[in-house]
Amino acid sequence: MNKQIIVLVTIVLYITLLGCSKAKRDPQNEFNLLSQAPIDLGVISSDATSVAFLNGGLVTVSDVRTAEVKHQFKLNKQTKVSGISLSQDNKLLLVSFDTQLSVWDLDKNSLVGQFTVVGHSKFAKISQVAIYANPMFVLVGMTDGTLNLIDFENSLTKQVKLHDARISHLELGEYRQLVMTAGHDGQVKLSHIDSLSLKYSYSLHKRVTSAATGQRNETLFVSDALNEQLLLRPFSNVSEPIKLVYRERFRWFRAAALSPNGEYLATGSSKYWWTLWDANNGREIDAFAIEAATSTAMILDMHFSKGNILTTLSSDGIVEFWDINTLASKQH
Repeated sequence: MNKQIIVLVTIVLYITLLGCSKAKRDPQNEFNLLSQAPIDLGVISSDATSVAFLNGGLVTVSDVRTAEVKHQFKLNKQTKVSGISLSQDNKLLLVSFDTQLSVWDLDKNSLVGQFTVVGHSKFAKISQVAIYANPMFVLVGMTDGTLNLIDFENSLTKQVKLHDARISHLELGEYRQLVMTAGHDGQVKLSHIDSLSLKYSYSLHKRVTSAATGQRNETLFVSDALNEQLLLRPFSNVSEPIKLVYRERFRWFRAAALSPNGEYLATGSSKYWWTLWDANNGREIDAFAIEAATSTAMILDMHFSKGNILTTLSSDGIVEFWDINTLASKQH
């Protein structure tokens, strides 16, 4: 083997080991096992009290603190699930497939209905979904970059072509005013929920792999598939984005969440650990290893609740609860 290649491989291996070795294990951290088998998809509710996850042909809704199974629904195993969403009041469950949506009323434990959605392209399929209650409406991102809004109360459907490629992230702000979308075209956008008109956009060089928005959309985090990881202030006088600071040449960011007070950013990797950042300057505070039952464990979803408690859900079906104020104070 060429000497230069050997040196390069050695450097890459060293960097990889360095990044993983920095992750710490917190022996006092509380966690619950929700599934005896790995899960394919999973989401944490907006109040971090429930989790909905897919395992084979079964969708389960469980209590994160007690691990009690609240609801289970059987699906057609032959149809691939593209997304899962819980409404903010934990009363509605949405599961999406190629072009179809199924909605369950969790109070009545019954199927509300099934709906078909399309994009601008006839070949478009569903890539991201989010459901909301009081009033009930659904946001649907498509593989061709189309965003659909289905308003059930007013029997309205709105559609706009926001991106030039797959919508990979979809999130509505706390007051239901602006919807954040990000896609494989490298674009992150904020659009007004009533008109779907564009209010803010930012472009990265590669496809977006993770994105998150603060409660009032005052801060956006976005990461591409190479080495751009930025904290953006869409409506402030600060024009320059804040870049995350770390030693490695690049990192892969798979999940992200911003704390309610806007001080902290949490990011999940493609491995078994996550990182806590200072959102004011982009500096790394520390990295932490998750509880893992398998060597392939990784974080599927993460969510901040009031009091700066971070809840993480892993592909092993484990939920963990992290006291961010305590973890951050240990580093000062």
